[in-house]
Amino acid sequence: MTKKAFLLLLSFLAATPILCNVPTSDVVVIESIAEYTATYNGIPIKARRTVSFVKNNIYEDILDASSLFGTLSQLSRYKFDHSGKLLPLYSYDKRSFFGAIRHEEQKFLWNENKVVYKKKGEVTEVFVPAHAYDTSTHRLQLQRDLVEGQVVFEYVVINRGKKQLYKYQKVGEETIETPLGPIETIVLSRKRDNKNRHTTLWFAKNWTYFLVKSEQIENNDSYDMLIQNAVINGEQMIAKNLGDK
Repeated sequence: MTKKAFLLLLSFLAATPILCNVPTSDVVVIESIAEYTATYNGIPIKARRTVSFVKNNIYEDILDASSLFGTLSQLSRYKFDHSGKLLPLYSYDKRSFFGAIRHEEQKFLWNENKVVYKKKGEVTEVFVPAHAYDTSTHRLQLQRDLVEGQVVFEYVVINRGKKQLYKYQKVGEETIETPLGPIETIVLSRKRDNKNRHTTLWFAKNWTYFLVKSEQIENNDSYDMLIQNAVINGEQMIAKNLGDK
């Protein structure tokens, strides 16, 4: 297993939070704890993600993942403005793989229309358009768009000081088996220029499109992730609609 492959797999584990099933402009993130397992060609990886409210419409999304090859800790902080617009604020990444340790951080300065990225003492500044996200918040916006019934999924993402365009398309619906029970999902694929890499995502229809499964195939290698457990606002989740009692 290569270092690049391991990092690609862990990037899937920064899944989206649960949302209240309300209009997108009034969306509220529900505090949650979710646990995932992943495999790279059968090699196990464990991950835990916690979403919590901080203050003034600000939330934190913290991911911790580990395997025999290393550990990853990520923090993403974001907020909703008075109109309900999602604004990424800050992200931090610390990873230790194969004996190498790396720290990096990225701050969105919306008043100055720029992103400041720091790594190893070097600073990179990037112009940020009005509707831009980091890797965590673009998934959250994708989730909101699914709730609203959108059919076009394109997002400008600022990642590691670089601007990229992420595109997704709906490929169908599927009921998948999970430790929480069978879950009805919407299936999306990410459109890439690299035809040797295929990414597929499964979003739970009855959990306001929570990401429950992902798969990537690249050069005959496979990377898979599946939800194992979720606690939402202190309640153990099972395969049912959030509105069910």
